[in-house]
Amino acid sequence: MDLEFRNLTYTVHSRLSKGKRREVLKGVHGRFQSGRLVAIMGPSGAGKSSLLNAISGYRSAGVSGELLVNGQPRNEHEFQRLSCYITQEDLHQPLLTVREAMDMAAKLKLPKGEKAPSEDILQELGLLEHQHTKTDQLSGGQKKRLSIALELVNNPPVFFLDEPSSGLDTVTAAQCVKLLRQLTRQGRTVVCTIHQPAASLLELFDQVYVLADGRCIYQGDTAELVDYLRDAGLPCPRHHNPADFIIEMTEAPENIAALSEKILNGKIYKTAKKLQEIEAPSEPTKNMELKICYPIEEDVENQIMLTNEKCTYKVAQYAEGSGSSSSLSSQSEMNSSLAWMRVKSSESCGYPTTYCQQFSILLCRMIKQIFRNKQGIYIQTVHHVMCGLLMGLCFFNMANDGTQMFNHLKMCVGIVLFFAYTQIMAPVLVYPQEVKLVKKEHFNRWYSLTPYYAALTVSKLPVQVTLNCVFCAIVFFMVGVPFKVNRFVAFCLTGNVVSLASEGMGMMIGSVFNVRNGCAVGPCVIAPFLGLAIYGFDFAHRIPLLMNILMKTSFIRCGVVAMVLTIFGFNRTPLECSDIYCHFANPDVLLKYLDIERSSVWIEIMYMLGLMLVYRSLCFIGLKWRFST
Repeated sequence: MDLEFRNLTYTVHSRLSKGKRREVLKGVHGRFQSGRLVAIMGPSGAGKSSLLNAISGYRSAGVSGELLVNGQPRNEHEFQRLSCYITQEDLHQPLLTVREAMDMAAKLKLPKGEKAPSEDILQELGLLEHQHTKTDQLSGGQKKRLSIALELVNNPPVFFLDEPSSGLDTVTAAQCVKLLRQLTRQGRTVVCTIHQPAASLLELFDQVYVLADGRCIYQGDTAELVDYLRDAGLPCPRHHNPADFIIEMTEAPENIAALSEKILNGKIYKTAKKLQEIEAPSEPTKNMELKICYPIEEDVENQIMLTNEKCTYKVAQYAEGSGSSSSLSSQSEMNSSLAWMRVKSSESCGYPTTYCQQFSILLCRMIKQIFRNKQGIYIQTVHHVMCGLLMGLCFFNMANDGTQMFNHLKMCVGIVLFFAYTQIMAPVLVYPQEVKLVKKEHFNRWYSLTPYYAALTVSKLPVQVTLNCVFCAIVFFMVGVPFKVNRFVAFCLTGNVVSLASEGMGMMIGSVFNVRNGCAVGPCVIAPFLGLAIYGFDFAHRIPLLMNILMKTSFIRCGVVAMVLTIFGFNRTPLECSDIYCHFANPDVLLKYLDIERSSVWIEIMYMLGLMLVYRSLCFIGLKWRFST
C-alpha cells in the first residue's frame, strides 16, 4: 500500500498566546511506497510525531489536507483496519506472559476459530524462549519486539512506529531497525520517526523524510541525501554523519527556506541522480494478500534476503475490476504450515469479533490480571480489615446507647467517608496509565470501547464487593447494631453503592486528567460533596428547599442518610439508656430531628445508583473524547 499526503497542515492552540493557533505542519507533501522502510527525521519540535500521528489517523483534530492510499482518497475507518500504530512508549498488559499476550491479541484481532501463528511469530522475533516471561519483566528491546509481534497477529500491510529506537542501546536499536527492514521486504509499508540516527543505522532505511520547522526539506532515497545537500550548496564533510549534518543545517532559517523550496515542500522525490515529481499509481490496489513469511538469514553485503525455497515475499495485488491472479494459485500450493492472514477492503468497518466475544475475552483477561496481582489484593484486604477494626474500636458497642446520638452520626459519616476516599483516589492514580494502553489497542482495532468499558466495570466487582462486605461485617457487629437480615443487607448494600459511585467519580477524573492534575482535581471535586454531606444536621427542619435539592446531588449525603436510616430504621426498638432521661433513646425521635423520617433507605440507594450511572457515563464520554483527540 502506497501512502500519500498532499498539502497536509496540522494546527494546535498555542498555550502561550491565548486564542492563537500555531501551525506544526505547514502544507507538507509526501509519498511512502510499499516495500520500503521510511524514516521521518528532523530536529526536536520539527513536527515528526505530529506528521506520523496525522498520516496514521492517530490524531485528527486540527489536521487538514489530502490523505490517499494507492492514489485514492482513503476511508479512515477502513484504513485503521489495514494499519497499526506502535507508540514510542512500549505499553503492554501487565501480569500476562508473552504467550498469553499473543493469544489474547489473536482472540481479539482474528475471527473466531481462526488460528494465529503465534509460535512462528515469536520464534522469528526472538521471543519464543521468553514466552513464559511476564511482559513487565522484558528488556527494552524485547518489549519493542513484542509490540511488533502483537500487531503481526493479523498481518496488517502498514506499520507506523514512533521513535522505535528510543531508549535502546546501539546494538538493540540496529536489531530493531533490521527487523523493520525485514517486514518491508515482505511487501509492507513501514514508516517510523527517528531522531538523529547513527550513520550505520541511517543506511538501513530505504527512504528519508526530513522535517524542519514544520516543512519538508528532503524526501527521497537515503543514499541520495548527501548529493542533494551538495547540490543545494551545503556539502557534507566526508567523515560526517549526514543525519547530524542536515539537522545542524536547520539551525539557520535561511537553510530551511532554501531546502524546502528546492524540494517544493515534499512535492519532489529525490531518487538516484535525479529529482522526480511524485505521481500516483495508475492502478490502485483494492485487495491484498499477505503471507507471514520470515527470512532464514540476511546477506548484508549483497543486501538480499535468503529464504526457504517454499517461501515468498510476493504481495498479490489486484487492480480494480480484475479477476484472480495467477500468483494466487501458486501461493495456494505453498507450505500449509505457514498461516495465511487475509486483509480485505470492504464496506464494513466492524471488528473481527462480536461485542459479546470482545466482552468475554476482555473480562477473562482482566479477572486473570486482578487475581494475579496478589500483592494488590493483600494490601486491599489488610486495608479493609484494619480500617474495619479501627472503626469498630472507636465506636465499640455504641450503636445501642441512647446517650451517644452525636457519636452515632459521626459513625455513619465515618463509614461513608471510608468507602468514598478508599475508592476515589485509586483510579485517579492508576487509570491514566491504563488509558494510554487502551487508546493504543482501541486505535489498532483490537476492540470497541463499549465492551471494554463493560468488562472493566464487571471485572472489579468480585474483589471490591467481597472486601466491602468484610469491612461492613466487622463494623456492624463491633459497634453493636441489632442484627436483622434486611438491616444487614441494607448496611452492606449502602456501603457498596457508595464505593461504586466513588470509584465511578475517580475513573471519570482518571479518564480525562493525567496523574498530576488528577491528584489536584480529585480532592477539589469531592470536597463540595463532603460539605453537603454534613450540612444542616442541627437545623434540618430549617434547610431551604433549594438546598435540599442540591444535597441530593451528593452521593456522600445520600450515603450518610441511608446509613442512618439503616441503623435506626426498620422498626428498631428503643436504645438502652443509662441516664435518667435520654431524648434520642427512641430511634424515631432521631429520624424526626434529622428530618428524614419520611425518607426510605431504598430511595436513597436509588439516588446513589443514579449518580453512579452519571459518573460512569461521564467516564465513558471522557474516554471517547481522549481517543478522538
